[in-house]
Amino acid sequence: MARIGIALFLAALLIFVAGCTGSSPPPAPQIRAYTPQTTILIGSTSVNPQVLTVEKGVTVTWLNIDMGLHTVASDEGDPDSFVSYPLSTNDEFQWTFTLPGTYGYHCTDNPNIKGTIIVSS
Repeated sequence: MARIGIALFLAALLIFVAGCTGSSPPPAPQIRAYTPQTTILIGSTSVNPQVLTVEKGVTVTWLNIDMGLHTVASDEGDPDSFVSYPLSTNDEFQWTFTLPGTYGYHCTDNPNIKGTIIVSS
């Protein structure tokens, strides 16, 4: 009789433990994914890549990986002008290029940070 009681106790314990450990784990933290072919990383002194070639209609993303504020502004005279708000660390700015051409851009606070987008048709 004692063995049956111990067996029932162990079975109940196993069911209890299984119920406690069966809960799903917390969701994984969201990591910002970026596509290297259409993303430009803004650093403290430069952008990477400095020259990016995309097809017409593609959206380019600039991602500030620096601790300082940066902006993205098209050079004067570009047919498809754009300017971002000040980007903090991990902020991003996106622009869809609708016209073929070559587009220079720079940071308004640090004009040495500059690059070029080449848009093909």
